[in-house]
Amino acid sequence: MKPKVRYLLPSSLSARLSLWVMLFVAILFLATFSLMFYYARQAVRVEAEGKAEDMLQKMEIAAANTLHEKEVVARQTFWNVEQNLHNPDAIDDYLQEILRNTPEIVGVAVAFVPDYYQHRPGEYMIYYYRKGTQLIKSETFADESYMHQPWYEETLNRNTEYWSDPAENYKTNGEPIISFGLPLHEDGKAVGVFAIDISLYWLSKVIEGKRPSPNMYGVVASRKGAFIVHPDTTRLKPGALFKLMEQFPGAIYSSLAYKMLDGETGTASAVFNGVKSFIAYKPMEGTQWVVDVVCPEEEVMASYNQLISLMILIVVLALMAIAAFFYFFIHKELLPLRTLEASAKQMIKGDYFAPVTTNNRQDEVGILTNSFVAMRRSIRNHLNKIDRNREKLDEQNKALNEAHQHVKEADRVKTAFLQNMTDQMSEPVLEISKIVTEVRYHLDDMDHEQIVKLAGQMDGHTNTITALLDRMLEVATKEEKEEESE
Repeated sequence: MKPKVRYLLPSSLSARLSLWVMLFVAILFLATFSLMFYYARQAVRVEAEGKAEDMLQKMEIAAANTLHEKEVVARQTFWNVEQNLHNPDAIDDYLQEILRNTPEIVGVAVAFVPDYYQHRPGEYMIYYYRKGTQLIKSETFADESYMHQPWYEETLNRNTEYWSDPAENYKTNGEPIISFGLPLHEDGKAVGVFAIDISLYWLSKVIEGKRPSPNMYGVVASRKGAFIVHPDTTRLKPGALFKLMEQFPGAIYSSLAYKMLDGETGTASAVFNGVKSFIAYKPMEGTQWVVDVVCPEEEVMASYNQLISLMILIVVLALMAIAAFFYFFIHKELLPLRTLEASAKQMIKGDYFAPVTTNNRQDEVGILTNSFVAMRRSIRNHLNKIDRNREKLDEQNKALNEAHQHVKEADRVKTAFLQNMTDQMSEPVLEISKIVTEVRYHLDDMDHEQIVKLAGQMDGHTNTITALLDRMLEVATKEEKEEESE
């Protein structure tokens, strides 16, 4: 059987009042702080989005600056190459010089339009790459014609600077690469492409070292789903983004990935590897790539989480302080009621004379205390009056008992007197009865003297009875007079 709620509450009135007040205050606090936390979360979320966007901006700047440094190096050498288009030996020297002076560049190439050199019909490319400490020269790259390789084809068709996307078979020393190409001009016409190669392993390592927060990481991806920068170098290959989507088949991940590939800008929340994270993404300015940062929500929402912990602590301490205040305040205010309770228990035991002091309070407690004191005083006076009346009744009962005893004694004496009179009258009555019987049966046989003698005896007995009756009448008359006098 389940216990009733009232049996679970404290029996003390002050404790129960404190409990109910605490319950009301707790509900009020809960409603107030829930509303405050709701709006605070909205504000903190906006701030978190701003923080994530700031990290994204820093990530983009770090990546752009790293790439820009290599662009500057490429442009400096590009000018010398463009001034010596008809001097292949000088071009060889420039390409080797850029590899020697810039270890971050793993390969450099100059590719010309077919038949540019009359003494070298068809395709012609000068390509140097680093292999350990050696510089290796080659006229081919990836064992295929450079004419349809993006770094050459796109740069020439666009006739402007171009960062190519990584390709599956575009590697140097086993490391995936991207290329930065610049069109070579002669007489205002594009006649070839100058390009440098940088390792994606190196680029990811450099960008990782420049990330604005140790708990976040950033990626740069091409619109074709290839990662340019990623903390996990095993994902630096074409189509890695789509393979990653297969590991996270949820709609939110697919939607997020396609928004990034479409070049949109925004933020989102998702769970990666069991960690709820905040994602910000945008197109990378000046490229066909997108950049995004993934930051644990605990970091961007740290101020909000700290606020929750702080407010919970404040609420708990406030409730404890309020509970203590109300308990002692109510306990003090209800102290007269405790005195009344003790006095009421004494009254239940029959003690109506224990002292109860009045007070000068004008509230309900004071009025109740004074009324209780007045009631006790009235009851005490009534009991005193009852005691006095009882004493009088006891005295009267005592007197009545004594009178009753006298009456009983008088009745006993009277009964004894009547019994005595009766006994004295029975003998003369018997004698008269004998005489009457004798006269009745022997009247004819009696002479005159006998009759006179019997008549004299009857007169004597009759006088005796008459005397006794007079005595009884005298006693009865005397008692009657005594009763009338009383």
